[in-house]
Amino acid sequence: MNKEDLYNYTEEMVKRAGITDPDYTDSFMTSLNEHPQIREEYIYYLEHGSYNCAYTIEGFSVADIVIWQMDHFKALLDDKVSQIKDNPYRMTLEGFLTMMKMEDDPDRYVSKIRSTTGTDYLGKY
Repeated sequence: MNKEDLYNYTEEMVKRAGITDPDYTDSFMTSLNEHPQIREEYIYYLEHGSYNCAYTIEGFSVADIVIWQMDHFKALLDDKVSQIKDNPYRMTLEGFLTMMKMEDDPDRYVSKIRSTTGTDYLGKY
């Protein structure tokens, strides 16, 4: 995928995600270009509509990150006013953003994924 198409597809994802920050697409693309393996995963997602999961950080793929975010922020997702609820575009963008942060600071994010759980877990009640 060429750079112009990648930018245009990302801009459309941002619009569908309901993100109104005028600098979001440029910021996302700058970060994406600093993380080439994650960029390839993102391009795969855009081209196929599914996660490739070929690239992992400490064994975690972008799909793992999205699932962790859904679990971790379940209370927010249950809120009717959540901007993320029922918005796969927003969840996907947030997943890739988190993966880029995780690549920069793996210990911080890996420990969170391994140690924290959302509002639902065995033995909660």
